[in-house]
Amino acid sequence: MNKILQLMQDKPQLTVVMDQVGTPTYAPDLAAALISIVSKVFETPETDFGGVYHYSNEGVASWFDFAMAIRDISGASCAILPVTSEQFPAPAARPAYSVLNKEKIKTTFGLEIPYWRNSLQACLKG
Repeated sequence: MNKILQLMQDKPQLTVVMDQVGTPTYAPDLAAALISIVSKVFETPETDFGGVYHYSNEGVASWFDFAMAIRDISGASCAILPVTSEQFPAPAARPAYSVLNKEKIKTTFGLEIPYWRNSLQACLKG
């Protein structure tokens, strides 16, 4: 996010990948979830919480969506143009869809996970 903000200040327009989808994760939201999980584990030591759990904020966003939200919330005036991954080569291959299934962590630990755009707003208004 900081890199995108910096580029928006330095350049009149950015090209951003629109065909890679995931969910931004706000570190304070993850920290709060971990604190809640640790509390529940200590409260119920007889329960087996083994397994793999996934966490990210709620919602889905492409890198383009994320950049547009950063621009809109921050009030930047940079033009943002969508491009495909083919037009923006990266050193490592990236999956087109990398949204995590959070149902297990939400159900097991009773978590209410914030929507990514709300957390981005909190981060930018910080």
